[in-house]
Amino acid sequence: MSPKKVLYLLGITLMLGMFSQNLFMPILPAMQQEFQTSATMINWTVSIFTIMLAIMQMIYGPFIDQLGRKRVMIPALILYAFASIGCYLVDSIYGLLFFRALQGAGFAAIPIVAATIIGDLFTGNNRANAMGTYQMLLALSPAIGPLLGGWMGGFGGHSAVFLFLAICAVFLVVINATLLPETKRNQAASSGGFSLGSFRNILLHPVGASVILIGFSQMYAYYCFLLFLPVQLTNQYQISAEKIGLVFLLVSAVFIISSKLSALLQNQWGARTTLLVTTGSNALAMFLFMAAADASFLLLVVTSTLFALTLGVGLSAHTILLSEVFEAERATAIGVYNFIRYTGMAAGPVVGALLLEWGGIWLEFGIAGILIALATIFARQKVKRIAANSQG
Repeated sequence: MSPKKVLYLLGITLMLGMFSQNLFMPILPAMQQEFQTSATMINWTVSIFTIMLAIMQMIYGPFIDQLGRKRVMIPALILYAFASIGCYLVDSIYGLLFFRALQGAGFAAIPIVAATIIGDLFTGNNRANAMGTYQMLLALSPAIGPLLGGWMGGFGGHSAVFLFLAICAVFLVVINATLLPETKRNQAASSGGFSLGSFRNILLHPVGASVILIGFSQMYAYYCFLLFLPVQLTNQYQISAEKIGLVFLLVSAVFIISSKLSALLQNQWGARTTLLVTTGSNALAMFLFMAAADASFLLLVVTSTLFALTLGVGLSAHTILLSEVFEAERATAIGVYNFIRYTGMAAGPVVGALLLEWGGIWLEFGIAGILIALATIFARQKVKRIAANSQG
């Protein structure tokens, strides 16, 4: 396959795989009734998937560097397909939780393999363009997943949703086993497996530390934002559920647009400058959202889209920089980055809710904005030091 066709294969694989995260979100209340369980237990079907997704990033990364991309991807997809079928067949909440954990473990290989292969196949401006296209395909899943899941759940319940996921999973095994090439270069140094030294080197490297810190702070802020937005729209502005869905659709559309804009900026400025500019702008957008949340519905929507735009336009620069700096341990570096940013995703709703309760909007989003701003300052200092060392 040509690199461009591989890119679209990876994008479609991740897009369909991500449906396992967001497809059944609209039917969680109905699932609670069908499984005759508590809201806490049904919410664990989301949390346990995310926990396994985060943990497996650290495990898959070294194996992908050592064994190869496809040799890890296919067994992981088989596990994902097996678990997806199990989710469809099971009739108890505990069985569903078990298979959701396996589903998260299998799915976890997809984002690392995809980003690693893009780093293998593309260089320079082509890499930025490819990552922008990949991010655009990625953004389609949260945009259409809840809508599709709500429609399927409406006529077939959770069984229809999980049957669709199982069919998609089997399809992904077949097309990737048939079409996905192995892109690991024989001349590249192999990872030594679970080397704590490799993890330490990535975390202490100026670029690695900067990108990982920015990734954590932005995902923490984003998930604070996602939790807060529907509550604010309902309580402050009495917006209906249908209109709230349209606001989220707008945010997703902005993400899709920002993915292509990211490639243009990186081709013009380079990945490092793009990272600093967009992250600083994202901190500013967070503060504007904080100030506008109680002011008016229109300002809330405008600052929400601005926050989504400044976030989305810089995301692809993260993995591009990691791919450039850690060529021999590309998958390990991306795995560490994914693990820490997924930790930010998990922390955002919990910590953000506590801060909102203690000090309101200004405390919750003031701290989120400060975290992003501090990460930007840290990255700027590291980039300056790298430039000074290069000149010296």
